[in-house]
Amino acid sequence: MKSYELEDELRLNGLSVFTPKDVARLTLKPINYIYLLLHKSKRFIRIENGLYCLKGTDPLAVASSIATPSYISLISAFSYYKLIDQVPRVIKVVTSKRHKQIEVMGTRIEFKSVKRSMLYGYRRDHGIAIAEIEKAVVDSLYLLEDTQYLNEVIGNAISSNSFDTNKFLDYAKMTGKSTVYKRAKSLVKI
Repeated sequence: MKSYELEDELRLNGLSVFTPKDVARLTLKPINYIYLLLHKSKRFIRIENGLYCLKGTDPLAVASSIATPSYISLISAFSYYKLIDQVPRVIKVVTSKRHKQIEVMGTRIEFKSVKRSMLYGYRRDHGIAIAEIEKAVVDSLYLLEDTQYLNEVIGNAISSNSFDTNKFLDYAKMTGKSTVYKRAKSLVKI
């Protein structure tokens, strides 16, 4: 099997981020052969041990696939929804697992560890697990990260009718931290 054939097969099956075992199951080829093919070809990028992506894959899709369960949040989500003008140089991922920061395709990916009960309020959008706007704001309050953007984010989200205040307050209450809930109420002036 040629590397371009494998690339076509992976794209056809919607696998832009994959493990060698995924490829072996798909192609019915021996795992050693798959490792050799992935290592030699310039069509595939090694993300970390045992995880690869197709060249040209969206870094957000890569970032949200490294640790599971996880999702893109904080400034990365604010930028994704076009609620801020800044273009972040780092992708921030919320996960229940500890993971060191890595760099993939020239983009730094940082992992923010939270308790498992905090993994809610996200969805899949074009292969990217990303926080809903309300949850990204709650994550910012909970982790005390990127809080300088919150007034701008909420203002822009409300003016574009893409912010649900009740959902936001429910998400803030679900954190179990009274300080997060109080800050959330003050942000929406309730």
